[in-house]
Amino acid sequence: MIFDGHSDIFSDVRYKREAGETQVLKNHHLDRLRKGGIGGACFVIWADTYNGHAPKDEMEAIVKGIKGEMAETKEFVLIHNVEELKAAEAAGKFAILLGIEGLAGIGEDLSKIDELYDLGARHAMLTWNEENALATGVKGDPNRGVTELGKQAIKKLQEKKMILDVSHINEKSFWDVIDLATGPILASHSNAKALASAARNLTDDQLRAIRDTNGLVGLNAFGDFISDNKAEQDVDHLVNHATYIADKIGVEHLGFGFDFFEFLDSDSMKSYSDQDDSRLKGMKDCSEVPVLIEKLRKAGFTEKDLEMISGGNWTNLIQRVLG
Repeated sequence: MIFDGHSDIFSDVRYKREAGETQVLKNHHLDRLRKGGIGGACFVIWADTYNGHAPKDEMEAIVKGIKGEMAETKEFVLIHNVEELKAAEAAGKFAILLGIEGLAGIGEDLSKIDELYDLGARHAMLTWNEENALATGVKGDPNRGVTELGKQAIKKLQEKKMILDVSHINEKSFWDVIDLATGPILASHSNAKALASAARNLTDDQLRAIRDTNGLVGLNAFGDFISDNKAEQDVDHLVNHATYIADKIGVEHLGFGFDFFEFLDSDSMKSYSDQDDSRLKGMKDCSEVPVLIEKLRKAGFTEKDLEMISGGNWTNLIQRVLG
């Protein structure tokens, strides 16, 4: 099974359901996922604070969409541990690990983490790109890290055995998280800063720190994270990141976290990046993931390596953290 460690599909679900549609996952996404061989993914609640919306309202709107969608779908199932992941695969159902892309929506109320957990969330990031009550994202003050409330949130997330993700926090917050970590840390959709200078890419020291927690780094297929040169924002240069990260920290700490969002409104996404089209050259969406896997094979990754990167390492992380 191929597992994609990061997707904003639930944002699409929210908008289409608000427009009156039902079974959005089945009608708009299932065929593409199946064509790409993807059998599971971390679908996140992303409160898109960049457009001026109130994070609390955004989070609640997406939660409403998730509840409606999951009540209808037979093809998709929320999973809470590795046994449920394997059961979903055996039953031919798509396994959803529910994640939170930034906790700005809870404000200063840590009890909201319990509500999200009860909804099914087993993954969380402290921030998206913004500063909030808990920590600082990559577009915030570089001298500001995790707050005292954020430290309490980290403790709570780890006590609840939720996967803690650092893909959007700034470097100071990153090292604060590492200092507080008692288990594996995830960077679900970040590449190597040595190959592309994007703020959310990881330095060698950060890569090694994640490795030392027995954590995982997910390859990001968004062009700006692959190369500073637009002409090199293609699948071949994404392979370079895979090779670099595997060489630095071991193939057992590498997975996928593609962050495809071609299904979201392109006009709204222009405020997220100056890139006109999010589609990677040579791998435009999840249906073409087999192209990447074949290129990884040609680059020297063994069949065992590919099995680990494609899904085995995610299965192991879920087992280590969620049980």
